[in-house]
Amino acid sequence: MLGVNAGLAYEMTNEELLQNISMQNVIDSIAYDMLNVAQIKNRMIFTYDKESKKKLLKCNESLTKREILIYGDAIQKISDKNELAALIAREIVKADASYWGYFKGYVGSAQIRFAPKKYEIYFDCAAVDLMVKAGYNPVAMITFLHKVYPQRRTDFISTANLTSKRVMHVYEYIYTTYPEYLINNEYKNNKYYQNFLLTSLENRGKLYEKIRTKSNEKIKYE
Repeated sequence: MLGVNAGLAYEMTNEELLQNISMQNVIDSIAYDMLNVAQIKNRMIFTYDKESKKKLLKCNESLTKREILIYGDAIQKISDKNELAALIAREIVKADASYWGYFKGYVGSAQIRFAPKKYEIYFDCAAVDLMVKAGYNPVAMITFLHKVYPQRRTDFISTANLTSKRVMHVYEYIYTTYPEYLINNEYKNNKYYQNFLLTSLENRGKLYEKIRTKSNEKIKYE
């Protein structure tokens, strides 16, 4: 029963198509591993969209259709599987949240969509938990956010938090919840992580002082 379909498939098997199929398989592998290990029972699908010009910051498909679109523009900024896992984990958490509340999740989705700032940092940190459960290095969430999301002048009138604020919350969450990843930090010499350390000197100083004040902790991880 191969017939014409087999011939058509053969004609379409060019280098670009193979690359797209390969990336889709990588995305699916990471995504479904995460769903299964975290026992997430709400259904969602994952689509690699290489050609679309939509931006990562404008994606709402994960809330409306529970379809997580991974755009080519975002893939170009990703350096390894841990960073890809960071992107996917964050969208899984958001899609899972779209099932919250009344009317099959319509109410919860509307709340998230119209007040994203309120949920943004929660999604970042919940995605860190999901990454750790699935065996990925959560420090990659720092490098991913740091190099993908631009920095606004202020978040006072914005629907999104400052990227520096988001990244610092993730760092603090890893520092207090999964410190082993900072003690044995495989990203320590990563240029994006090094730039995060440089640009977060003041905020990290405040964090270390807060921790020392609470517990007399003298160990500082970077």
